[in-house]
Amino acid sequence: MQSDSIFEIEGALRRVLETHNQTPWLDSEGAAAYLGCSAGTLKTWRSRGEGPRYHVIQNKLVRYHVDDLDAFVRGEVAR
Repeated sequence: MQSDSIFEIEGALRRVLETHNQTPWLDSEGAAAYLGCSAGTLKTWRSRGEGPRYHVIQNKLVRYHVDDLDAFVRGEVAR
């Protein structure tokens, strides 16, 4: 059971990295895959001032840095 979860996580990480050409910046879909949630969940968190730190570029593009996602998972979120 645990090894299945590890394979799922590894697969998600591979897809994110392949899609984003090794950049540490992820869009909402990539960040959601990285965290194992939906892009809708991230949008809800943003509207509530919760969730991982994010950056808005040119007043329209939302991006998440992998380091911020890792900090969120570790419970080290500083907004």
